[in-house]
Amino acid sequence: MKKPWGRLRSGVVAIIMLLMLAILVSGCSKETLLPKDESYMTQAEEKKVKEAVIDYIQKRYNKNFEVQQIDKDHLFGADYTIRGKIKDGKDTIIYVTGNPPNDFQDTYVPQLWTDELEPRITKYAKETMDFRLMKNIVYGDGTKKTTYTGEIPSVYDVLKNGGDKDFTLTLSIEIYDHHGQSQAEISKFLNELKKMNLNEVIIEIFVYDDKLKTISKKTDTDNYAIYRYNISGDIQKIDINNLDQYKTVIKH
Repeated sequence: MKKPWGRLRSGVVAIIMLLMLAILVSGCSKETLLPKDESYMTQAEEKKVKEAVIDYIQKRYNKNFEVQQIDKDHLFGADYTIRGKIKDGKDTIIYVTGNPPNDFQDTYVPQLWTDELEPRITKYAKETMDFRLMKNIVYGDGTKKTTYTGEIPSVYDVLKNGGDKDFTLTLSIEIYDHHGQSQAEISKFLNELKKMNLNEVIIEIFVYDDKLKTISKKTDTDNYAIYRYNISGDIQKIDINNLDQYKTVIKH
């Protein structure tokens, strides 16, 4: 799937080209027509943002924060995007977006919980299906501001108590058809997720012909994809034994 950024970037390039053409035709200086580059930061501004985000993390999670990179972007969303690691014994890498001193949003809890879930979910995938690879896994709350502060509980403790319905598990997996058993195996995998007390899921599963196992790694794997399952909704309500409604035949 092409990301919307590609289309957005093409549009921006087209606008810039039109502006340059207008400059050539009218003889105006580019300073007259082109917007000021607001992504530039003075050292004082960068220092202010750095101090503010360190203070934000300290107050929110009682943890030190090591800033690695600060980007400023007034055109496509949040004014500042800060990358760094929380000194929590794991050096968890997170992103913080927003404006100092108080308008910040961070990815700490989603990242922490994703890191916790990934090994177990990968284990279930390998145990229940003819596993090929897991392309990505994210357990997050979208654009909502996470309400958790202080010492963050284990995701398994939260799931034991019914889970957090604001969090969605997004997952993309590739498996083999396993002599026509893939759909039954997918049901077993979904049952494991259900038993974990997960709620909303967005799961994409590509099923490949078993022949791919013996083919050179340089082969175009797309030629061996035979089914795709797009499963979304509350895993507690999904009929995991009736998956035809989520199935798309790619190749007969």
